Amino acid sequence: MRVVRRLLKLALVVVIVLILVVSGLLTWITARAFPQAGGTLRLAGLHAPVQVMRDANGIAQIIADDPHDLFMAQGYLHAQERIWQMEVWRHIGAGRLAELFGPTALERDRFIRTLGWRQAGQRDLDATSADTRAALQAYADGVNGWIDQHRGSLGLPFVLEGLTFGKGGGLGGYDPEPWTPLDSTTWSKVQAWNLGGNLDREIFRLRVDARLGDGRLTDALFPPYPANGPVEIPAVSLHPGRTATVVSGPTRTTAAGPGVADGWRRLGAIASSLLAGTGLDASGGGGMDDGIGSNNWVVAPSKSATGHALLANDPHLGLDMPSVWYMNGLHCRTVGPACPYDVVGVSFPGVPAVILGHNARIAWGATNVGPDVQDLFEEKVDPGDPGHYLFRNASVPFTVRHETIHVANGPDVGIDVRSTGHGPVISDVDDRLKASGALYSLRWTAIAEPDQLVDTFFALDRAANWEDFRAALSVYGTPSQNFIYADVDGHIGLQVPGRIPIRQDAADRGDRPVPGWDGLHEWLGYARYDDLPRSFDPPSGRIVTANAAPVEPAFPIYLGRDWDPGYRAQRITDLLDGAASSGGVTLETMRSIQTDTKVGRAALVVGHLDVAGPATEDGRTVLQRIRAWDGTCTVESQGCAAYMTFEYRLLRGIFDDELGNDLARDYNGGSPSWQALIALLGDPTATWWDDRSTPDRHETLPDVVSAALDAAGAALRAELGDPGGWTWGRLHTITFQEATLGQGGLGPLNSYLNRGSYPVAGAAGAVDNTYYQFRTAYQDPSDPAYRPGGLKAVFDVTNGPSYRLAIDMGDLDGAGIVITTGQAGNPFDRHYGDLIDAWLAGGQVPLPFTPEALRAATTTTLTLSP
Repeated sequence: MRVVRRLLKLALVVVIVLILVVSGLLTWITARAFPQAGGTLRLAGLHAPVQVMRDANGIAQIIADDPHDLFMAQGYLHAQERIWQMEVWRHIGAGRLAELFGPTALERDRFIRTLGWRQAGQRDLDATSADTRAALQAYADGVNGWIDQHRGSLGLPFVLEGLTFGKGGGLGGYDPEPWTPLDSTTWSKVQAWNLGGNLDREIFRLRVDARLGDGRLTDALFPPYPANGPVEIPAVSLHPGRTATVVSGPTRTTAAGPGVADGWRRLGAIASSLLAGTGLDASGGGGMDDGIGSNNWVVAPSKSATGHALLANDPHLGLDMPSVWYMNGLHCRTVGPACPYDVVGVSFPGVPAVILGHNARIAWGATNVGPDVQDLFEEKVDPGDPGHYLFRNASVPFTVRHETIHVANGPDVGIDVRSTGHGPVISDVDDRLKASGALYSLRWTAIAEPDQLVDTFFALDRAANWEDFRAALSVYGTPSQNFIYADVDGHIGLQVPGRIPIRQDAADRGDRPVPGWDGLHEWLGYARYDDLPRSFDPPSGRIVTANAAPVEPAFPIYLGRDWDPGYRAQRITDLLDGAASSGGVTLETMRSIQTDTKVGRAALVVGHLDVAGPATEDGRTVLQRIRAWDGTCTVESQGCAAYMTFEYRLLRGIFDDELGNDLARDYNGGSPSWQALIALLGDPTATWWDDRSTPDRHETLPDVVSAALDAAGAALRAELGDPGGWTWGRLHTITFQEATLGQGGLGPLNSYLNRGSYPVAGAAGAVDNTYYQFRTAYQDPSDPAYRPGGLKAVFDVTNGPSYRLAIDMGDLDGAGIVITTGQAGNPFDRHYGDLIDAWLAGGQVPLPFTPEALRAATTTTLTLSP
C-alpha cells in the first residue's frame, strides 16, 4: 500500500507538472501574439510616421499623411488583431480550405474551385481603378510587414495548424504566404455567396418536385409576398406611366429519380455550407432561411426630435469568435484632394477601407436585397461528342479548366472544371450526380462579369453628398444591397445598386432550372443603374429596409420574389411613426428599435388557437401562456418560450410527413414555412393537415394544432423541468465559438477560444433578429453518427445582428456602435470578448470622430515609423 501511495503521489506530481508546463506554454504562445498598442514600431515602406490611437474599447483610429500610409497601416492593424481569421478567409476565397483542415474540407474546395471565385476575383482586380489597386497593394504591404515581423512567433491557431498537419514551424507556427491584392478582391465573391442568390431554393424545389410529383404542391410551400406587406418604392416612382406585365409562367417540374434527387440534396448541402465553420454563415445545410439579412432605416429632420437626419443599421450575419467586423477610422491629417479620407465605421479584416459607417458629410448602411441573380441551366451533352454540349442546334466545346487541390495529410486531388456559355457545370461537384448524367450549369452575376465593388467602398468613404453617393454605387455589382443614406444637410435616401439580370423569357422567375440548349432563356443583359429602385427625401420622412420586398410586383424590372415577409420592416415603420407623432424620433428611439423583440407573425397564428383542445396539463399550460403573451421575446418571457416551442412543433406536425426528414429539416423554421403555416391555418380543408404516416386516420386542423400544444408541453418539461422555469432565455442562448478550432469538442481548447453560453433576447423574425436552426432536431442524412438535439439545440442562436450603429448627423461624435464580441482575435486579450455584455444588453459604445473627440477618448497611441 505504501508503494501504491507513493506511485499515486508521483503520478499526481507528474500531472501537476504537465498542467503547469502546458499552461506556461499556452500563456507564452498567447502573450507573444498580443498586438502592441503603444510606443513605436517600424514599418518599412511608410512615407511618414502614422499614429494609431485606440480608445477603451479598442476602436482604432489611424491618422496619416497620405492614402498609401492610411491603408498600409490598416493592413498592419488587421494583421495585428485578426491574422488567423484573415488566413482562413483567404483560403475560403481560393478554395484552399483542405490545405488547412484536411480531407474534411475537400468537397467545399471542389465547389469553390468549380465556381471560380479566385478567377473572378482576378477579373475584378484587373477592372479596378489605378488608385484602388494602389490602395490594395499598400494594404497588402502592411499585412506582410506584420507577418515578416512575427514569423516564428504566431498565435496558437498557427501552432496547432503546424503541429496537426505537419506544416512545420514547431511552436513558432507555420508561415503564412505573403498577402496579395487578389486575396482582398476575392473576398467580395465570398460575401456575394453569403448574401446573394437563390440557388438553394432552386435546388430545394427540384427535390420537392421529385418527392411530391406535383409542382403546384411545391409552390404552395412558398406563398407570395403578403398583399399588405410593406414596400418602400412604389412601382411608378421611377417610371411614370410605365408598368410591368406581371407574368406567371407555368410551373416547370423537373423529373428526377430518387438517386438524382439525393444527389441534389448532397449538392445543396455543400453549396449552403461553403462558409460554415468560418465565422460567416452558420447555416450548415440546404435550408430555406439561414438568418442572413439586416435592418436599416433613416429618418428625416422633419420626423427627428433633434432637427437632423438619423441613421441606424444592424447587419445580420453569422455570430462567431471573433466578430466578422473590425471597428476603425481612417483620417488624413490634412483632408484635401491629395488625401481625402476622414471616415469611421467597420471594416472586414482582409479588406482595406471602411465598409459601413460615416464620414464628415454622409453616413450609410446596408441590408440585403435578395434579388434573383442565379439561374440553373439544364444542359445537353452532344451525343456524338462528350466534350461538347448543344446550344441552338450547334455543338459547342466545353471550356475546361484543370485545378489541383492540395490536401493536408492527404494526396493532391485534381479536378476538371467544365463550363458552358452559361457558367460552370456545378452538377459535376457531386460524383454520383455527375454519373447519373445530370448536367446543370450556374449563371451568377458575381462570376459572370468583372465587378468594381472594391472601387465603390473607397468612393463611399470619400463621398460628400447624394450625387457622390450614387456615383460610388453606380459601379457596384454583387451582392446587391439596400444602401441607405443620410447627410449633415438633412437629406435622406435609398439606392439599390447591383447587376440585375434581364431574362429573355419573361415567364422565367428563377424558381427552377430552365433549358440551356434551346437559347430561349438567356440573359439579355442587366438593368440600367438609373432604372433600379431609389428614393431621395421621400414625403414620409423615413426610409425603412429589412429584407422585405423593395418594390411592388408591378415594378417594371423583375428583381426577385424570395423576400422576407415584411414583419420586421412593418414593425420598424410603426415604431418610427409612433415616435414621430409624439415628440420626434431620437437617437435613443433608434437604439431601442434595434433591440425590439416583438414577433410580428405570431398574432396571425395565435388568432387561430380557438380550435385547440390540448389533452395534457402541460399542453394546456402552453396554450394559456400563449394567449396571455404580449408577443415580445425577452429572456424572462414564458409566453415566448411557449409560442416558439408550439410553432416549432406545429410546423413539424404539418410538414414532416409530406416532406420527410431530408426536406423538412431544410424547410421548417424559415420564413417560407411561417407564411405557409399562416396560409394553412386559414384553410382547414387543405390536404397538408392529414398525416400521411397514419393512413387509417384522417387528421384535421384542430387535431394537429392540439397535438402540437401537447408536444410543446412535453418538450418543455423534458428540457426545462417544472413549468415555472419555462423561460425564453433558458432555451434561447448563444455561445460565441471560434469558427475553426473552437468547434471540435475538445474541452480545454473550447474554453480557451470560446465564450458563453449566454441567454439572448429577440427571436427569428423580430427586429432583434436572433436566429436559430431547426435542422439540429433532425437526423443528418450526411452524417449517420449525428444525434438530433433537443429544444436547447433547436433554439441555440447562430445568426443575428453582427454590429449595430446609430447616428445623429447633427452630432457625429454622439454616434454609438457595438460589434458582437470585441476587437481582438487573440484569446486572453482584454478586447477578445469585452463587448459581449454590451451587445447582449442592446447597448452601444461611443464612436468618436472629430480630432477633439479622438484625443479625449484615446487611451493608447502607437506610432508606426518608416
